[in-house]
Amino acid sequence: MRQLVIRCTLISLALGVTAVTAGAQEGAEWDAQAVEKAVEKAKDYIWSKWSDGHWKEYPHGTDVNYYEGGTTALCAYALLASGESPQEARMQKTLKWLAEVNMKSIYARALRANVWAMLGRNSPYHNLLEQDTRWLVEAVSPEGAYTYTDRRDKSGKRLSSPYDNSNSQLAVLGVWVGSENGIEVPRGYWELVQKHWLDEQKPDGGWNYRISTSGASYGSMTAAGLATMFICFDELYRDEFIKCRANTDYEPIVRGLEWMDKNFSATENPGKDVTYYFYYLYSIERVGLASGYKYFGNQDWYKLITSNLLRNQNRLGGWGGIADTSFALLFLARGQHPVLFNKLKYSGSWNCRPRDLANFTRWVSRTFERPVNWQIIHLGVPVAEWHDAPILYISGSTAPKFTDEDIAALRQFVYQGGVIFSEAACSSSEFNMAMQNYYARLFPQYELTRLDNKHPIYDIHFRISRRRLMGVSDGVRLLAVHSPAEVSLAWQMNNYATEKDIFGLGANVYFYVTDKGSLRNRGVSPWPVAKAFTPSETVKVAVVRYGGNYNPEPLAWKRFSILMGNRDGIGVEVSEPVGIAELDASKYSAAAMTGTSAFTLSDEEQKALRKYIEGGGTLVVDAAGGSEAFADSAQKAFAGVLPGGELSPVPSDHVIYTRSGGAIERVSYRRAVRGAVADSHKPRLQGVLYKDRFAIIFSRDDLTAGLLGYPCWGLVGYEPDSAFALMRNILMYACGKTAP
Repeated sequence: MRQLVIRCTLISLALGVTAVTAGAQEGAEWDAQAVEKAVEKAKDYIWSKWSDGHWKEYPHGTDVNYYEGGTTALCAYALLASGESPQEARMQKTLKWLAEVNMKSIYARALRANVWAMLGRNSPYHNLLEQDTRWLVEAVSPEGAYTYTDRRDKSGKRLSSPYDNSNSQLAVLGVWVGSENGIEVPRGYWELVQKHWLDEQKPDGGWNYRISTSGASYGSMTAAGLATMFICFDELYRDEFIKCRANTDYEPIVRGLEWMDKNFSATENPGKDVTYYFYYLYSIERVGLASGYKYFGNQDWYKLITSNLLRNQNRLGGWGGIADTSFALLFLARGQHPVLFNKLKYSGSWNCRPRDLANFTRWVSRTFERPVNWQIIHLGVPVAEWHDAPILYISGSTAPKFTDEDIAALRQFVYQGGVIFSEAACSSSEFNMAMQNYYARLFPQYELTRLDNKHPIYDIHFRISRRRLMGVSDGVRLLAVHSPAEVSLAWQMNNYATEKDIFGLGANVYFYVTDKGSLRNRGVSPWPVAKAFTPSETVKVAVVRYGGNYNPEPLAWKRFSILMGNRDGIGVEVSEPVGIAELDASKYSAAAMTGTSAFTLSDEEQKALRKYIEGGGTLVVDAAGGSEAFADSAQKAFAGVLPGGELSPVPSDHVIYTRSGGAIERVSYRRAVRGAVADSHKPRLQGVLYKDRFAIIFSRDDLTAGLLGYPCWGLVGYEPDSAFALMRNILMYACGKTAP
C-alpha cells in the first residue's frame, strides 16, 4: 500500500481556491527553521483576516448562508493543526462561534468535525464531534457518495442524486476523524463508500470529479481516491491480519499509487494544469497520513512541495487567499511532526500488519500529547534520507532477502546514529533465524543476546512484566533491538487496553532511543552534509587501537571532521585505527583513545605512549558512554605512562575553555547526569601535566557519543553541541593553535 491526492471543486468554488505559480526547479534545499518561519507568517496572515469569532464566508450560488461556517472551520482547523492553542482567546471565541452555526453543507460539516477532533477526547466539544460524524454518516447517498448537502425527500428518505468525488472525499475524512476518536461508525457505511470509489476508479488507476466526466484522471482527485481506499482498507480489513497470510497488495491502491508514481508533481495539480493546487497539497498530505509512504516513486513529496511553498509565499505570509493559505498551512504543519519510526519496505513479507505503526504512533501521540508520525521507506534511496526517524522498524514473517549493498546501507544508518527495531510477525522462527544471521553480518564484533531483565528499556517509563527482547550493543548504546515474539499484532488490532505491555514496550523503546523524547522535526538529520571549503589549517588525529573496544562509534570522528569544516573551516584528518606502538608525534599532534570496558596496557604500550608524549603529542581520552570501568582503567594506566601521572582538573580559566573565537562559557550535560553534576553548566575535564602542558586530557564524561550526535537514555556525558565544542578546543590546544 502507499499514498493519496484530491481535487475539490466544492472547496475550490465555494472558498475561492486558486493555483500557485511554479517556482524554481524542484528539489531545492530547505530547513526546519525556514518551515517554522513560513508557518508562523501564514498563521499571522490568517489571523489578520479574522473578525469577531469568524472569517468572512465565501457564498456559493445565490444562497449566502448555504456554506456558512466552512471558511471559519477551515481556518480554525489549519491554525490548530499548526500548534495554535485552543485556549487562545481568539480561538476560544472561534470555537464558540462554530459550535453555534447550523451548518447545511457537507464540506463545512466535514471541516468542523476535523476542528473538534483536533481538541481531543476530553474536550467539551467532543459531543459535537459525535453529532457531526453521525450527520455525515446519515447524509451519504444510497450509492455511497455525497453532493453539496444532505438530500432527502419529504419523508426523510435519502435520495440518489448527482454526486461529486470532492464532496465525497471531504465527508469521508470527517467521518474518519470521528472514528479515530472513538465514535462508532457502522461497517455498512465503509462498505458503501468503498463500493462507490471502486466503481469510480478509471482504467489508468486514477480518479477524477466523477466517472462520467470526460477527460483523464488528475492529481487531486486521484489523491482523494487513494486516501479513501486506505481508510476503507483500514476500517474493513484490519481483522484479516491476525494471521500473516493476508494479501496487503490491495489492487485499487496499487493501481492508484502507480498513477501517482508516474504523474506526481510538486508544483502543479498533475493532469489539471495548475488549478486546485492547494487542495491537492492537503490531499497529498492525507495520503501520507493514511499510508505512511514517504515517496512517490523515488520523490520525497513533502520535501519537494515544501521547497515550492517556501519559494512562493508572499510578503504578507499567505499563498493567495485565506483558503489557499489554510490548505498550505495544513500541509506544512502536519509534515513538521517528528517521525518516530521508518518502516522498511524490502523484498519479502515486510507488511504483514499494515496498520501497526499507524495505530501505535497514534497511541503515542494521544498518550504523551505530542504528535508523532511514521513513514515507509525503501532500500533504493540514499541512507541520508532515512534519518527523518531515529528508529528503523523491520517486520516480517519470512526471511528477508538483503543483498550485500542492503547490509552496507543498514550498517551505515546505525553507525550514523540510528537504531534498528525488528520484530517477528506471527513470532516467525524463519524471520528470527534470518535476522540473527543478518545481525551477525552487520555487527560481527558484537553479539545479539537477550537483554538483561534490569535493562532500562523495560522500565524507563512503563514497567514491563513480559521481558523478552534481544539486542546488539556496542557498549555505549543498543545498535539494534529485536523481538522474537510479535508485537505488530497488538498494534495492528489497536489493543492498547488489553495489551498494555506491548504498547508500553514500544513506548519504552521510543524513550530509550530518544533520551525520553528528544525528537527532530521531519527533514532535520543529525548527519551533516559536508560543504566545500579551503581549510585555514589542518589537524591530524590518530585513533588509538588497543586490546579493548577501542572504536565503538566508528563514524564519530567522521561527523566531527565534517562539522569542523562546515563551522570553522578547519580540516581534520583522522587516521584508521593505529596501534600504540605506531604513534608518531611528528605525524599526529593528537591521539584519541576511547572505550567501554576495563583494559590494561603492557609495559611496552606505556613506554610507547610516553615516547609519543615526549615527542610533543597529546593523548585525548574519554570514557565512551561514560563507562566507569574504562575510566578507572585509564586512570590507573596514566600512572605508568608518565612519572607522577596523576589527574588534576583543567582550570576554568585554561585556554581550552577560553580560546579566542571559541570560548566555552557553559556546557550542557545529558539528561542522565544533569542532577548529579554540582555545576550543571561547568565542564569537568581533567589532565596530566607534562612540562607545563596538559599532555593527557581526560574526560570521564562521554565525548564520543556526543560527537556522533544522537540522543540516547543513560549516556553519562555531554550533549552533542558541547561535546563538539570541547573536542574542537582540545584539538586546537593539542596542535599548538592556542597558547598554553
